[in-house]
Amino acid sequence: MTSCPFRLVRGFVLIVTTVLALGCGSGGDSKSAATGAPSAKQSLDYLVNLLNYLKSENKPPPAKVADIEPIEPLFQGAYLGLVRGEIDYVWGTTIDPAGADKVLAYEKAVESSSGWVLMQDASLKTMEASQFQAAPKAAK
Repeated sequence: MTSCPFRLVRGFVLIVTTVLALGCGSGGDSKSAATGAPSAKQSLDYLVNLLNYLKSENKPPPAKVADIEPIEPLFQGAYLGLVRGEIDYVWGTTIDPAGADKVLAYEKAVESSSGWVLMQDASLKTMEASQFQAAPKAAK
């Protein structure tokens, strides 16, 4: 009978350890991890998915946020980044494999310091503000 309390304590310790281990994950962007919102880089990745989807459906690229709203549930990461002002997109432009040197969308922070930039060929890279200012923007 004396082993029963030890089983109970051992079970309690196992449960507490498991809960603590699961709750102590590491996240990249602490701001996005705290709110559950995607990081700027993730929003840019989701924007690529959105633009590829529109292209596959033979639909024009979005000219404004309202154009994304009907499909927002499918591309919440891109939509959130845009409406929260964390990323900017050159409205009306689409992915073009020949546009490796042209900016299609970007993290707002890159305007003043450094951040992620989505090039028109769908590649992502980081840039400093001076590089970003000098980079050509995608055209319709």
